[in-house]
Amino acid sequence: MVNLANELNNLSIGSILNAWYEANCPARHYLGLSSIGHPCLRWLWYAHKGFDQTAIEGQTLRLFELGNIIESALKKDLRLAGFTIADEQKEVDFTFNNIKLIGHIDGIITSLLESNKPHLLEIKTANEKSFNELKKAGSYEKWQPKYKSQIHAYMLGLGLDRCLVIVYNKNTSEIYSERIKLDKNWIINRLETVFCAIGYHDPPERLCPRADWHEAKWCGFYGECF
Repeated sequence: MVNLANELNNLSIGSILNAWYEANCPARHYLGLSSIGHPCLRWLWYAHKGFDQTAIEGQTLRLFELGNIIESALKKDLRLAGFTIADEQKEVDFTFNNIKLIGHIDGIITSLLESNKPHLLEIKTANEKSFNELKKAGSYEKWQPKYKSQIHAYMLGLGLDRCLVIVYNKNTSEIYSERIKLDKNWIINRLETVFCAIGYHDPPERLCPRADWHEAKWCGFYGECF
């Protein structure tokens, strides 16, 4: 690992930490199951082929790490409250035409009051604005449709038919939870679409019609795509 503290004496602590994360958190060059819900098939193709994305800034990487810390703390609280969590980071994979997609789950939770069935456990964090949008939407899948593919793929791969999603408000510690039933036909169709798209020799049509499109400017593959 890179020790930046001795090299960046004139910078603020925040700048040093951001630089450390940028130097020690390598970019992902593969497509995982957690990302197959991305709406743009061309984006999925670039991710699968290992193209470089725009580098993620250190402050954003630290936010990702904060999410990991909150997830660990929340699992501890769930266990203290009497829930059982097993199979953390258990691997799930699907293979088609020699293409393999892999993902890792947050865990499998049991001892729920509503059901004696084991549930896939999916934990997300959100800031106040995003959390309020979730409550307004009234549904995890309506709030962030891209997350739908992730949980249904994991349920299908593990032979589960229920998922407990928990969203943690990073500003207030408020918790949103929802039980979601597997939609088997939907996720099979989605997986077929994804495998077909990333198996093309050439990239699929882009979702954004122009380079100045709002979503295009935030895309990690903007430079490659346009």
